[in-house]
Amino acid sequence: MLYFPKVRFGIPVLCLIAAATVACSFDANRLRHSHDGAGDHPTVPDLGALGSSDDTAVPPDAPAIMGGNDAAVDRGGDRPTDAGGARTTDGSISTGGAGGVGGSGGIGGSIAIDADVGAPDTATGGDDTPAATGGVGGDDGPTDTGEENTTDGPISTGGTGGVGGSGGTGGSMVTDAEVEAPGTEVEVAPDAPDAGCGNSGQACCAGNTCAGGGCCVANICVANGTACSGGSICTSGSCLSPARLVASSTFGSDFGSILVGQSSNVATFNIANTGQQASGTIVVASNSPGFVVQNGGAGDCISGTTVLVANASCAVRVVFTPKTAGPGSAQIAFSAAPGGASAIAVSGTGTCPTDQLGDATGTCVPMAGVTWTQRGTSQGWFSVASSADGAKAVAVVSGGNIYTSADSGMTWTRQGTARNWMSVASSADGTKLVAAVANGNIYTSADSGVTWAPQGAARNWYAVASSADGTKLVAQVRNNYTYTSADSGATWNQHGPSQPWTDVASSADGTKLVASTWGNSLYTSVDSGATWTPQGAARNWNSVASSADGTMLVAVDGTPGFIYTSANSGVTWTSRGTSQTWRAVASSANGKDIVAAASGGTLYTSTDFGVTWKSRDSARNWISVASSADGTKLIAVASNGFIYTSSGPVP
Repeated sequence: MLYFPKVRFGIPVLCLIAAATVACSFDANRLRHSHDGAGDHPTVPDLGALGSSDDTAVPPDAPAIMGGNDAAVDRGGDRPTDAGGARTTDGSISTGGAGGVGGSGGIGGSIAIDADVGAPDTATGGDDTPAATGGVGGDDGPTDTGEENTTDGPISTGGTGGVGGSGGTGGSMVTDAEVEAPGTEVEVAPDAPDAGCGNSGQACCAGNTCAGGGCCVANICVANGTACSGGSICTSGSCLSPARLVASSTFGSDFGSILVGQSSNVATFNIANTGQQASGTIVVASNSPGFVVQNGGAGDCISGTTVLVANASCAVRVVFTPKTAGPGSAQIAFSAAPGGASAIAVSGTGTCPTDQLGDATGTCVPMAGVTWTQRGTSQGWFSVASSADGAKAVAVVSGGNIYTSADSGMTWTRQGTARNWMSVASSADGTKLVAAVANGNIYTSADSGVTWAPQGAARNWYAVASSADGTKLVAQVRNNYTYTSADSGATWNQHGPSQPWTDVASSADGTKLVASTWGNSLYTSVDSGATWTPQGAARNWNSVASSADGTMLVAVDGTPGFIYTSANSGVTWTSRGTSQTWRAVASSANGKDIVAAASGGTLYTSTDFGVTWKSRDSARNWISVASSADGTKLIAVASNGFIYTSSGPVP
């Protein structure tokens, strides 16, 4: 007996051959069918029972491959429904929805088959009811939010189709420029921006700018126009450093010495904006009127106007025009908002013109001895003396009276009796005075010259000097001896040698003395005149002066001759100045500032202990000069002329 299959209307029939007899049968409950799909898929090996909803024998569809563009579609499994009517065309079988990019296809719809099975799409075998179309499965959106070094998110699958309907489209992912393996951190090229990053306050998207011109700072987007870090501002996607003004110059900062009232050369300072943003309006100002900021030149920083863009610069031009003598400084301040504030420190020294010095306020005034003012009346003045402060003065007229002043020689008061006054001296405070009369007595006053008392014997007195306190006095007789007193002139002692004395000067303590002679040497004493030592060469010495300590001495030769100075109490002498008929000399307490008078010539002053000299005033018959202790107040008298005063600072 043999078996062989047959097919009737597409249904397999089993036939048995035995004893020349053929018997065939088919199992209506074991229906097989095939259907061409758009892609590879398994066929359903068995059909469920017709007219029932049992489809348990139908195995599930295989899923589409994830991760790429699947060309294949998956046909859904058939789900038998109620039988259709007889002799009605069977409905066609719905196919499963197409798989999305990287997603699984949905489940397809099914057809209704009648109990009397006929070929599909035919009217043979019964009237079938068309199958109802199922609903469309939902479409899933992209789910890729991963960035570099971050695992990509999973791919969504398509929705499930309704009964008899098409399956939904599967989900897809946004891939890199070159496809990467899903679920990995490998990034061949950056992903496109996702909706979950790039906005202000959100994570930055690698390789892409933040939304709205924002900036990526520490992996977080900050909005355009807001702060990044370190003072920088987000500007159109870039963090730009703020404006910062910085000054530089090749000039330095010191203008050096400039005459008061004149201007220095222009010093230029460069102000640069080293930031990446524009500055605000620049303001430039000097805090001293002596340092002037000039404007108007090309490229100048115009205060209140100039704005510097990034990396731009402008110039601040400064001129030093000192208003007063002495050192000065200023801060040239510059600022902008934004841009910051800073200042340039500058300095310079105002100097006075020649023969002028700054007073206590820095105002340039002529030095002492530069200008002289006529005082008093024309008389036969012969000698003059001053207190240490220069406020009190006393002058004598040969054949006239004594005159005193309490206002630095501006006004004078006649005192005493007319006599042949030859010389006068004053204590430091101007209270105790001593005066000598030719062929008469020594006179002293203890009340600044208001009253006078004769002292000692009548002699041909020619010169006198006093200690600072007025107790130690020295007086010389022409062509005779020297006399000293230790009690303000009450008693006197004679000392040798006898010389043609012309002048004498004392240290402040009255211990050291220096005296001049006509035609002989100078003489010095270190014991208040008890003993004398000849010093220097024999000359026609006319006058001498001493510093307060008796170390710095000056003497003048009147034949004509020169001025001589000694810095060692008269042991050695140095010739100074020019040859003149020198008549008188006086010095400050420190010996540095000296005034000398040339008979028939001019006055001369020195501020460096006689090294250099300046001619002052006019040629007159100068006969005597005096100086305050600091050298700032001078008095000179001319024979048969007037009194002249000069005041001013000294170096």
